Amino acid sequence: MRVLHVVTLVTPEGAYGGPTRVAVNQCSALRDQGHDAVIAAGVSGFDEPPTTLGGVPAHLFPAKRVISGFGYASMRAPALTRWIAEHASKFDVAHVHLARDLVTIPAAARLRRTRIPFVAQPHGMIAPRTHPLAPLIDRLWTVTLLRSAATVLHLTEAEHRALSVVGGSGLPLRQLPNGVPTPSVTAGDRASGELPEVLFMARLHERKRPELFAESALSLLKSSVGARFAIVGPAEGAESSVDAVIERARAAGFDENAIRREPAVSPDVAGERMARASVYVLPAVREPFPMTVLEALALGVPVILCDDCGLAEFVRTHECGVVVDGSAQSITQAISGLVSDPARAQAMGRRGRSAVQSAFSMVSVGRELEQIYSQILEQGCP
Repeated sequence: MRVLHVVTLVTPEGAYGGPTRVAVNQCSALRDQGHDAVIAAGVSGFDEPPTTLGGVPAHLFPAKRVISGFGYASMRAPALTRWIAEHASKFDVAHVHLARDLVTIPAAARLRRTRIPFVAQPHGMIAPRTHPLAPLIDRLWTVTLLRSAATVLHLTEAEHRALSVVGGSGLPLRQLPNGVPTPSVTAGDRASGELPEVLFMARLHERKRPELFAESALSLLKSSVGARFAIVGPAEGAESSVDAVIERARAAGFDENAIRREPAVSPDVAGERMARASVYVLPAVREPFPMTVLEALALGVPVILCDDCGLAEFVRTHECGVVVDGSAQSITQAISGLVSDPARAQAMGRRGRSAVQSAFSMVSVGRELEQIYSQILEQGCP
């Protein structure tokens, strides 16, 4: 099959996060199965945009924010929409990683007009919102596109309910989990005398709550916990709060070996960076199915996450991390418990690696996608 995946944005540091990594992983799995899968996306930040992403052919088009203060929702890549209009007929099926933005909505609308069957996968990004523009966008575009999709993929039952609220009953919903490739590296043993590293690695956005991680780190350092803390990720508004906590840490006598903020790393080396950690912490709220948690577990790194995360039950069931209530106290206690008991943390990491390989392999996700696309083509485009 000839398959086109459309995602909002590609940047050197992987700023758009999960949806882009999912698109690359899915296309790579499809190509391993003999299908001609390619990616089309907006691009920003490269001197020379790449022509492949993780070995997947990529057609990338300049993207920019057209309205300040609206984040990725205001990203626009008009050349991408024109390219789809010219090349859509070359593909059997399309797969749009749909969000309320000016990249994927026009792309899906163009595919609809050209009668190319498409799958919509919102990654938890399309849910009832309090933002005043969300209902207008939904009335004008989102609802029509969801109802026009051959299949709408959801990650969890919570996302199923949210999509039904936005799009109404009768959406062609189907559950598909995110998958994660088998990593080429795994969490290694620390050198003798080396302190364990506790890692936050995500966008520095208020919803990810990196400042809460920093506060927990400072509290633990003051209590003489034996650990180092690192905050890694692209700056998206919460970096000033993080830096303020780090300044307080410096004033208290803790240097960058104790707590530091690092720039974002490219997706190609993110696994190697994460594998150096002993514990991965994601204090984010309302995370539907965070790829960084799956990636940490695949590496054998135990995780700490909030109880409203879509992977919380998985972590509880397989005892591969600690699920907290999201308060600063609960996060601090969870970190302390793992760094003070390395044998327990390492056992959690081993269980996590095994559980992820069993439940979320890209081979199984690729096969299910192949089945979904085949069923769509058998049914024909309405």
